[in-house]
Amino acid sequence: MQGLTQVGGFSVAQMPSAEAIAAESKGKDKLRTLAEATKAGKIVHGDYFLQGKNIQFHAWVEDMAAKKNLLALEPASGPVADPAATLEPLRLKLMGGLAGVFDPMLKDFLSMMKEPPNFEAYWEYLECMKAHRRGEYPKAVEHGLRAAERDPNLKQALIVTSLDYWQQGQYEKADECLQEVEKSRADLSPSERILLDWLQALVRGNLEAELRSIRQLVSVQPSWTWKYTLASTAYKNNFPQEALNALAGYDPYSEAWRDWSRHYWRLLATACHMLGNHKRELIEARRGRAQFPELLSILDKEVGSLAALGQTKNLQKLFEESMVLPPMSGYSPGDIMLRAGRELRAHGFKDDADQVLNQAMQWFEGRPDQEKAIADNRYSQARTLYVLEKWAEAKVLFEGLRNDAPDNIDYLGYMGAIAAHLGNKEEAQKISKELEDDKRPYLYGAPVFWRARIAALLGDKEGGVNLIRQATKQGYRYDYLHPCEDFECLADYPPYIQLMKPKG
Repeated sequence: MQGLTQVGGFSVAQMPSAEAIAAESKGKDKLRTLAEATKAGKIVHGDYFLQGKNIQFHAWVEDMAAKKNLLALEPASGPVADPAATLEPLRLKLMGGLAGVFDPMLKDFLSMMKEPPNFEAYWEYLECMKAHRRGEYPKAVEHGLRAAERDPNLKQALIVTSLDYWQQGQYEKADECLQEVEKSRADLSPSERILLDWLQALVRGNLEAELRSIRQLVSVQPSWTWKYTLASTAYKNNFPQEALNALAGYDPYSEAWRDWSRHYWRLLATACHMLGNHKRELIEARRGRAQFPELLSILDKEVGSLAALGQTKNLQKLFEESMVLPPMSGYSPGDIMLRAGRELRAHGFKDDADQVLNQAMQWFEGRPDQEKAIADNRYSQARTLYVLEKWAEAKVLFEGLRNDAPDNIDYLGYMGAIAAHLGNKEEAQKISKELEDDKRPYLYGAPVFWRARIAALLGDKEGGVNLIRQATKQGYRYDYLHPCEDFECLADYPPYIQLMKPKG
């Protein structure tokens, strides 16, 4: 009782005297009698046994309304001379397990475990999950590693830490965490094994295996956490309708899920965009903006839908608004305009696209020198010049970027595509071969994707489509394939049309 009082999140009823319970329980169920006397919805109870010089404790947490045990706890054994020492690890497990039962943030994860973590590990794991949902991945890693250290049996801590490493682009560290968990696969619960399979597929770029695993997990754990993950995995595999189905009934206004709701709107709008349902996309993006008016990432989704619909006047209002909203990595006003220009062009509004792209160039050129020097801004400006078909100017910027970061695949890919646009076939093929020879792990099909763009620009339609397929087999996401101005030459090519058609 002292331990549970420390947990917080629920109240602990005072225990009636044994005599009072004995008097009340004649002919009745003792747990029911205790629940009535204390008005408790859940009761911790158990047994103890003498085994020679050892004592063994068993414990359960009974949900009196549902009439079921809430926690799976292994018995605790130790010398009869020191029963308190034997009870201590069991007490910590009870504290951690009950804390999870009352915490909606962790309920889905804890329900997958064979046994709950001890209380000290639980609090670290809780902080890990809070940071994860806020997108504070370095902090999440810090707490996740501490949770795994304080309870070595808490393999989920390493699984989530792997995902947090992956979100930061630290793919090798993510894989190392999974390899450590793999050593204990036999000790995982069935659901945890599926979760491990899913994350291994994610880190290694196997999109099809990733989708199979998360579908399997949803079939045995049909909670919003995993349905949400199914949605995000489905549209990467070009199953946008499955993504929408998985999100049906999700409540983005629930306080418990608020940290994920900002991602929900983006996911929902992206699935609609992939289906070509731009009117619904606009509706959902605006609902998201009503909830999160300060987020450029959701304004970007409204911009994408308006551009697809050709509503250029409304776009101008959003460009102005983007300039006064709080800054957000990857979503500068120039990036927003670039996104709009690419979507306008992809949907047949080329003149409007050029106008918006020139606006983007004015924004980039008007930045202070220190801001202009930032690699992300130079990259966005170079891409804007590329879409405007100002190949020579774009080439100068990409060459400078590549000199600063010679391992960057996108910089090299753009240089190969520019060579193809300028009619320098030999240079384009040379860069394509350099991309083909890049065998580094964790590139997720990016070199093959760029080879596809170069092949398409050189007139090899069949080769281009085959390379796109190969790129997706290596982890390149379908939602990243659109818009791509270099595939305009494939627009009427039946194999490409079939490849881009939503599945399911």
